[in-house]
Parts: sequence; structure tokens; C-alpha cells
Amino acid sequence: MINSSPVSCDVKPYRKAADVILLLITLPCLLSLINLNFAQDWKIHFFSVAIILAAVVFGAGGGLLAGLTGSLYSALFLGNPYILVGNALFGLLSGVLYKKTGKVIPAILVAYLGQLPWLILSDYYFVHLPAMFITKLAIVLFLTNAFWAALIHLSLNSIKKLFSF
Repeated sequence: MINSSPVSCDVKPYRKAADVILLLITLPCLLSLINLNFAQDWKIHFFSVAIILAAVVFGAGGGLLAGLTGSLYSALFLGNPYILVGNALFGLLSGVLYKKTGKVIPAILVAYLGQLPWLILSDYYFVHLPAMFITKLAIVLFLTNAFWAALIHLSLNSIKKLFSF
């Protein structure tokens, strides 16, 4: 007897897997290669948008994975493996706080404040960067994270439709 039931070729699970791979691994890696210089060698960092987006879409685990992959290039290029821990912490906290509050901007800013002690400790004591450089970096990262969080907040409905959650 031949089974005459129609065969269903559901593409949705594969699309979700591709979305996860793109957002959690590929996008952070690619965006870590982009930094725009402005005002006296300050840089706008792009990889944090991928970390924030992954944390909002996939939660704490997604934010953590994007934080790790997004900082691989920087960690290798700068010889600073502590960047991996800081960005993984930022992604994890972003996902936890967004899930708890449902608010993108406050979750991201508080997550950054949670990451900041690690950034200061590791950059000053382990990597021996000058305090002025760390101060500038902390300010730029705060402004960059606030900017990306605001953009993601403004486009949250489109993001939800895109990932259909």
C-alpha cells in the first residue's frame, strides 16, 4: 500500500536556523570589522548592534553567543581576550534585562553599566591601558549602545514581524 498523504516540505524551521546563525555568529563577526572614526580618533562600534539585536530576539543565550562571536576579531587583533568576557556579559545581561522589563533602552543601558566594571578592571589591570583611553572608550561605548538601543526600540515592531515572534 502506498501512502498517499501529501508530503509537507516546511521551510520555516530552516529559515529560523538561518536567522539564528546569521544573527548570532555571522553578523557580529562582520560588524566587528566596521568602526567609524570621528572627533579626535573616537570610534563608533557596529558589533554592539548585533549583540543587542540577538539579545532582544533570542534572549540571554543569544546575546551571550553574539557577544562572544562579535568580539572574536577584536580579541585576536588587539591581543585582548578579556573583550570576549565583557561582550559576552553585555549580551547576557541585555537578554536577561530585556526579558524582565520588555524595554529595550533601559535594559541595554543597565546591561552596559553591568559590563562597565569588567571593562575597567580588565583594561586597566590586565591590559594596562591608560585611564584616559579607558574613559574615552567607556563614553563612546555608552553612546554607541544608547544609539543602537534607540534604533532597535524604534524598529521593534518590524523586528518582531521579521522574526515572527
